[in-house]
Amino acid sequence: MENVKRGFHISFEGIDGSGKTTVSTNLYLRFKEKGYLCFYTIEPTFMRVGSLIRLHASRIRNVPQYYMALLFAADRVEHYERVIRKKLEKGYHVISDRYVHSSIAYQGGLLNDAEWVRTINNRVPPPDLAIYLDISPEKALSRKKVSGIFEDASILTKIRRAYLRLVEEREVEIVDAERPLEDVLKNVIEIVEKKLNIDLT
Repeated sequence: MENVKRGFHISFEGIDGSGKTTVSTNLYLRFKEKGYLCFYTIEPTFMRVGSLIRLHASRIRNVPQYYMALLFAADRVEHYERVIRKKLEKGYHVISDRYVHSSIAYQGGLLNDAEWVRTINNRVPPPDLAIYLDISPEKALSRKKVSGIFEDASILTKIRRAYLRLVEEREVEIVDAERPLEDVLKNVIEIVEKKLNIDLT
């Protein structure tokens, strides 16, 4: 059987309202236009644990962040094993709207315990490239109505700070997401081309 070259896994990160879904879907469409095998996915998933997370997000308040971190980690293991790994092995480039760095920034940042969050997520590999869309909490809140505790600018500021630490540690690539979509997408494509040696122009 012919060996299939493994695809790349690209994840998009940022606080709610940063434009992750818009930018990541636009990148997915660019990959498709250029003839690449490409698969788009999102976290939390709509699988068993992911559906429970979505239920908590929409209906249940004051859920402990430790509990949410464990749910996200469990959802991610199922997501990686059942979907992402299989697609990558078949040569698809996988684009994720959120992945492991979301847990490190959100639950790790809010719990002041990023190392514990890293530990419970250490059964899944990091993405080949993580792109963080940076935006101020005030701008994010003006763009999108977010739910629960994430309506609070001070909490979003704490999460943003956790993301910026990941930038400093060179785990994620930063893109200024307060600019027009066309400029943001151009910047993202430049990063993907440079880091993964893929031609998207």
